[in-house]
Parts: sequence; structure tokens; C-alpha cells
Amino acid sequence: MIKRINKIKNFGVFKDFKWDSDKIPNFNKHNLFYGWNYSGKTTISRLFRCFELGEKHPDYPNAEFELEDDQNPSKIFTDKDLSTLPHVRVFNTDYILRNLKWYSQDDDGIEPIFFSIGKENIELQEQLEKLQADQKTLNDEKAKFSNKKTELENGLETAFTQKARDIKNTLSIPSYDKDKFKPSVEAIKDDSAKYLLNDTEYNKLFTAYKNTEQRSDVILSALPTLNFSDLQKKTKEIVESKITAQKIIEELKNNENLNKWVNEGRGLHKGKNKCTFCGNDLPLDLFQKLDQHFSTEYEQLEKDLQSLLINIESHKTSISGFVLPAKGEFYKEFVTAYEKLLEELNAYVKIYFENIDELSEDLKSKKAKPFDEHKFIALLDNSDDIKSKYDEIKDIVEKHKNKTVNFEKEKNEAKKKLITHFSAQFIQDQKYLNVLKEQKDIADNIIANTTGLDKIANDIIGVERQLSESVKAAEKVNEYIQQFFQHDGIKIDVENNRFKMSRNNEPAKNLSEGEKTAISLAYFIAGLGDKKTKLNETIVFIDDPVSSLDCNHLFNIYAFIKSKLVNCGQLFVSTHNLEFFNLMKDFVKYDCKGTDGKGYGDCIPCYLIEKVRNEKNDKNGQAFIKDLPSTLKKFKTEYNYLFSLLKMAQNQKSEEFELFEILYLMPNITRRFLEGYFGLRYPNGKKLKTKIDDSKFFKEEDKEKLLKILNEYSHEESVEHALKFPDTAETKEIVSIVLTGLKNKDQDHYDALCESCN
Repeated sequence: MIKRINKIKNFGVFKDFKWDSDKIPNFNKHNLFYGWNYSGKTTISRLFRCFELGEKHPDYPNAEFELEDDQNPSKIFTDKDLSTLPHVRVFNTDYILRNLKWYSQDDDGIEPIFFSIGKENIELQEQLEKLQADQKTLNDEKAKFSNKKTELENGLETAFTQKARDIKNTLSIPSYDKDKFKPSVEAIKDDSAKYLLNDTEYNKLFTAYKNTEQRSDVILSALPTLNFSDLQKKTKEIVESKITAQKIIEELKNNENLNKWVNEGRGLHKGKNKCTFCGNDLPLDLFQKLDQHFSTEYEQLEKDLQSLLINIESHKTSISGFVLPAKGEFYKEFVTAYEKLLEELNAYVKIYFENIDELSEDLKSKKAKPFDEHKFIALLDNSDDIKSKYDEIKDIVEKHKNKTVNFEKEKNEAKKKLITHFSAQFIQDQKYLNVLKEQKDIADNIIANTTGLDKIANDIIGVERQLSESVKAAEKVNEYIQQFFQHDGIKIDVENNRFKMSRNNEPAKNLSEGEKTAISLAYFIAGLGDKKTKLNETIVFIDDPVSSLDCNHLFNIYAFIKSKLVNCGQLFVSTHNLEFFNLMKDFVKYDCKGTDGKGYGDCIPCYLIEKVRNEKNDKNGQAFIKDLPSTLKKFKTEYNYLFSLLKMAQNQKSEEFELFEILYLMPNITRRFLEGYFGLRYPNGKKLKTKIDDSKFFKEEDKEKLLKILNEYSHEESVEHALKFPDTAETKEIVSIVLTGLKNKDQDHYDALCESCN
């Protein structure tokens, strides 16, 4: 149990307070503080609350204080270690702010008062509100992402549909739609650029795809054997050959036609004697001469010449008879190349023919002058060029054949490449990869939001479960509230894990500060019954519990504290309300026992907290704890105190002069007392003189004396009376008139007042 507060420094209005054991009695089990507003009562409660919370007050981090208990040897509790005094519970404005949070909810024009009680409940409620706010934020974000996801998906779906429709129309593919187009896009999305076609490639493939005419195979004849080299070799041999005849007839040698004619005639005249042409006899040695001119060697040359000329002509004829396919037999895509090759081939064949003709001419020249020497000039053989061009044409024919064989396959291949090209265009035009990345990011965000929302939902369930358990205390709080207000008109209902105030079964609005204080106190007292608190070991400090309450509720709070806290380990109650203070004095005096197990009697541990301003203090003054003045200890009201002064004046002996200490004030004291008495007895608003006249309390001559001194000395109607003391005898006579009149006319009230002075 705390015996005293040794010091308080730099703590609010307590600048530098030290406990004076010679003037201030030690604390006992039940202790009362009285002080006016702002005198420092709440600061004392905050000092105790520092030990309850285990932390300094945030507004006074440099505060110093020291408590001492009543053990032997005593123990000191200081601001240096606030964990050393664990069993402390404090009710003050800080507790109310920390443990009672109010909410307003608009509901069809009605604003019922919702609130949470208790630090843990408030923290849980704030945690719940934060979770719900986070939940709303995540839901909003998720909705935004979902909307964006839907927007992107719809945009892509529309683009897929439109592009598939374009492909369907361009390539004339029945039933081609987005579901068939999508796989093509997906297949090339990572390397789409290489599938884009240039105009030439596109046109070629498009033409191939659109081609509906499947052609027959092209028949290509075999190329005749080109033996120019052999013919040229033989020609050279014949042309450059020489006839070594026995006797050449010069006339025949020099005349080709004659030579020919004679040679032919020789053959016709074999075995004849006469010339068939002229009829003359043939010379006997004619055939011998001719045989010497037309020798066997000559005959062989003639045969070789003729044979070779026939071969050359035959060869030329065979080549001339070689016919190539018409260009119209080919697919359009091959026509251009074929025409070019055909033109080149014909050019080579023309040269070949020219060379063949040149050989013929050389042979004919030799034949015309077989006996002359001839020089043969070799010609360039272009047979390989012809064969090469023929082979290229053959390749085109083969391609044509392959196309015919693979006609549908090529169309399908062209179709596939065209669709892939369109897919690459789609990826490029729609920025498809960027959209996919954005979709993935959004999907990841939605997953993260969903995970976060699941966690928040679980956290909300947990917090609501804790709140649900906490608000079960509503029944006990309701019970206490009904004791405070002495009716069940105001009560607490539980709604959505919050307390809801109702008054006469209607939503309560505009609760007064006094009502809020009472509700907080109800929760505080209810909390003293929890499992963690042993009331008989707990120091309880109640600071100004009747603030803003009217007289009726004041008595209820007093009765409640009296019934609930009489057996706590140590009790401190502070107040500025004199009526409540007097009630608590009676409670301590008559119903409580101190540490010695005996009643307090007149030794009630009461203290005055006073803020003093003087030259030693700053302009705001500083607070001190003092022993309660005897006047406040003894008297409950100013009215009782004024009566005691009148009794003292009446009993004053003439040889004693203490009366002079209050003699100057006696007219005012007398008047103030009479105003109080007649104000209670005749609350009609009339003036004091009229009430005195109507009361018939005093004899007429006594009444005149009374009014004379009251008017002259209490109202200072003349400067003369204001500058001198009232006459002692006259003053005592007036006091005697007042008390005698009261005793004669209201004995019970008089006796009660006398008892209050004892």
C-alpha cells in the first residue's frame, strides 16, 4: 500500500512538490482528494497510471516522481522503473479516451451511437476497420484489374474475330473462325517477324493458293544426239585430204561442172563405143585417160563426201524435228522462266545449225574442187550450251510434274504460310506480346489481391471472433449502468461486434459527457472483476467520476463506488464536487476501516490539491498536496460553516477577543446565513426583508435591530459605517436574535445544525 508521494517534479502543474510529513498525514487504505478544476487532481491520477501502463506520460517525458509504501523497511517506486508497482488500476480522462471510442452511423436519418469499450476492444475495432478498409481497397483494386483484364480479353477477342473473318474472306475458307486462328498466333508469337512475307512472296503464294486448274504432265521429247564434234572432225579430214591421181586432166580439174558431167558420162558409157550425146565414136584410150583422172582414190573421196553431206543433212533434219512443249501447257508460275529458257535454247540451236551449214559448205567446196588443197577452220561447238538449257527446261518440266503430283499439298502449304503471315501481321498490329504481358501482370495482381483478400478475410474472422468474445461483457456493463442511472431506460445492445446505446428502446443520440463518463466507469468497474485482477491486492484510483453528472446520478455513482470498491487493496478518489466529496467523507468515516482494522472516525485521510500562485511560482502557478483544512473536513456546506461562526460568536466570552478576527465580517455572515435559510424555506424569489417580515420569526423590535445592522454594515450604505468596526455588543445581540428566532421557530433544523458543528 502506498504511504506517501515523496516527490513530483516537472509533471504538469506539479513543478517541484515534496511531501512534508510534518504537515501531511500518510495515505491510508481509503483516501480522498479535493480540489478545484485544473488544480492537479488528474495529474496525480496520471502519476499512478504511469505505473499501471509501465510507461511515462507522453506529454511529460522528463517528469520525476517517487512513491513510498508502508512496509518495513519501506520500498520506493520511481519513474526510473515503472514495472515495480504492477497492481494499479486508474480511472481518469485518459482511461476514457483510451477505452471508449464513439462512432456515428447514418441510418435512415437516425444516428445511433455506437462505441467500443476497452483498450483491447478499441484496438481490435481499429484493427477491424483497417482490415475492412484494406479489404475494400483490395476489392477495388481487384475489380479494377478484373475490369482491365476483361477489357483486354474483349479487345483481343474482337481483334481475333475480325482477323479470322478477314482471313476467311481473303482465302475463301468456310467456317474459319477465331478458335482456329488463335493456335496459329500462339505457335509463332515468340518469333513472328520471320514469318512475315514480302509482296513478291505473298503474291506468289496467294497465286498458288488461288490456282484452281490442275494441269496434265508436260511431255518433253528427248534431245537428239548432238554429234557436231564428230561431224566436224570428219569434215576436217575430208576437206584437208589430197588426191594423188596418175594423170589429172587439167580441163576437168578446173571446171567443176565439166568434171562432174564427164564423170557421170563415164559411168553411162561403160561398154559403149559411141557417144550417146553426139553419136560419134569414142576414142579408144578415152576410158583409160578418164580412169587415170577419176581414180579409186577420187571415187572414195566422192563417196565419203556424199555420205558425210547426207549425214549432216540428216542430223540437221533430226534436230529440226525436235519439238518442245508449248508454254500454255505449263502452270502460270513456270511460263516466264520457260519462255526465257526456250528463247535461249533456240538461239543456241540457231548457232548450231549455222555451224552445221558451215560444215556442209566446206564439204561442198571440197567436192567442187576435189583436187585442190583446202584449209579447214575449226568451229566452236555449242552442244553443251544446248544440253544445259535443255536440262533447265527439263527441270521446269519436272517442277511442273511435281506441282501436278503435289497440287493439293502445295495449295495447303501456301494456305498455311499465308495464314502464318496473317498471324504475324496480327501479332505486330495488335502489339500482341505487350498485351499478353499486361494480361499476365494483371493476372498476377489479381492472384496477389485474391491471396491478400483471403488472408484479410481470415484475419477479419479472427478479430470479429475476439470482439464477439469481448462484447459479452455488455451484460455486466448493462447491469452497472442500470445501477448508475437507477433505471433500464439506457442500455447497451450488441450489434456488429460494437456496443450500441439505446434509450427507452430507441437509438440513443447526443449522450452527455456525464453519461459517457458513467458508461466508462461501468466498464472500468466491470474490468476489475476480470481473471487478471485481484481486487483486494489492487490500488484503485478514481478521478472525478461525477464530472458533468446531475445530483441524482451523483448519488448513484457514490452508492456504486461504495458497494464495489470498499474492499480494494487501496482506494484513491479525487473530485471537485463538494457534495460528492462530502458523501465520500461519510462513506469513509462510517463504512470503511483503515489499515489497523478500525474505523476512521474523524481521522479521515483527506487531502487538498491546490494550485498556488506567488512570486516563487511562474504565472501559471504550481500544485501542492496538503492536508485538508479542518473547515472542509468538518463542514459539508457553506451553510453549516456560517452557522458554526454564528454559534461561536454567540458563545464568545467578553474577556476573549477572538471574535475580533471575524467581527468585521459578522454582518455579512449573518446576512448570508439568513439568505440561505429563508431561500430554502421560502423559495419564492422575494427579497430577504420581505421573507423576514412574512416569517414572523422575530419580535418587531428585534426585527428592526436586525435589519438595521444588516443594512448598515453588510451593504455599506454609508462611508461612516464602512470605515469602522461594528459594535461588539450590538453584533452579539443581533446573532443572539437570529439564533433564538431560529430555535424557537424551527427547533429540529436548529438542532441538526448544532449537531453538524460538533
